[in-house]
Amino acid sequence: MVGFTGGWSMLIVVLCSGRFATSNTAETLCPKPAVPEDAVLVTLLSDVSLTCAGCAGRVSWSRPSSHRATRPLNVTEGGHLALHSVTYEDEDNYTCYKDGAPACSVELMVKDGRHKDTSLSCYHRHPTHNITCEWRPTGQLHPSSTVYLIKVRMLEEPTFYPCTYNRSSAAFSCSSLYREGDSSRHVFYLCVSGRTDSELSANLEARVEDLLHVAPPLNVRVTPVEHRPRRLRVSWSLPEFWENPFYGLVYQVLYRVENSPHQSNGTTTEMSFIIHDALMGRRHLIQVRAREEYQKNWGSWSEEAVGVPWSDGATTTLVPFKYDHPTSQDEEDPLDEGECDKHTRDEVRPVTRIFWIAACVSLGLVILFVLGLCIRFQEMKFLKLQWGVLRSLLHLSSAQPPATESALMSSPSSVVVTFPPLLDGE
Repeated sequence: MVGFTGGWSMLIVVLCSGRFATSNTAETLCPKPAVPEDAVLVTLLSDVSLTCAGCAGRVSWSRPSSHRATRPLNVTEGGHLALHSVTYEDEDNYTCYKDGAPACSVELMVKDGRHKDTSLSCYHRHPTHNITCEWRPTGQLHPSSTVYLIKVRMLEEPTFYPCTYNRSSAAFSCSSLYREGDSSRHVFYLCVSGRTDSELSANLEARVEDLLHVAPPLNVRVTPVEHRPRRLRVSWSLPEFWENPFYGLVYQVLYRVENSPHQSNGTTTEMSFIIHDALMGRRHLIQVRAREEYQKNWGSWSEEAVGVPWSDGATTTLVPFKYDHPTSQDEEDPLDEGECDKHTRDEVRPVTRIFWIAACVSLGLVILFVLGLCIRFQEMKFLKLQWGVLRSLLHLSSAQPPATESALMSSPSSVVVTFPPLLDGE
């Protein structure tokens, strides 16, 4: 129990120390440069008057011969050197000469500008690529300034990566190493260090998996579908840097009619998409973007591609500009004659087959019903016949009197024959 408690105590101490280090990043990760105590610090584009001990009366000022003077040196009556709208190019060691001999010197330094309200954007184009961070300064940087990216992870030492300036985009770009499959949370800092000051100008905290930013799909093409005045086929190529097919992509297609504010979209995992509700005879503007199949953040949109649905000049009607409403079932694109016949035959065949099956089943049921009636009728007729014979036999036995001797000796004068009554239906 004591060992278990001690282990948790050590973990808490480590986490607390990590938080303490993060709260002191300005001093530990981006240290201040050493500035000479006797240097004159001025703000960029400000005015300054330089002087030093022993420089008075009729004097002159000069800069080292290794630096080409960018402006004339104006000396005041008191022997001061006056500089207006100081720039970074004015930084130098200035020497005062009196009677042809150096009297004193002074170092002029321009303060580094502050870069507040700046943002750092980080991304990587593929799950196997390194992370790229970009930063745009809000003001002019000192020519000797250095910019570097700092990546901080819990329980690990910070990592430093140098940044380079891209003149075309007017931004600094930094590349940070990334291990495939790493989903931990990272904290990125940007340190700008100049001659007189340094600062953490921007920071970003995010999970690495959320930094995946897929480039726009390439070669977006829009082609009409033959005999389909309401359809357009959109196709494209894989985005740049997406050379590994192991990671799948989901695409989103955004399309709208030219000069119309209404937009529609659709998603697909294929590299083509069919628009089914295009307006006949109108120009459509289409863009495509992509994301990794298991991520939620979409990449950038591609450039707009233009397409017009198929038309033959006979059946296609140009839609007016203000006629932008959702399509109805009555406005579906017509099929050509051959496909209509094929479609009709495909629908008639199953209907005819079902009709004949139903007719055969009905006929069989009627036959079975008639046979049942016939059999029932014959059974009833046979029962009635048997009952009539039985009744006649009972009637004969009850109608004859008992025989006597006189009757036997005398001959009958007449003979009476009695027949049983006929049954119904005989």
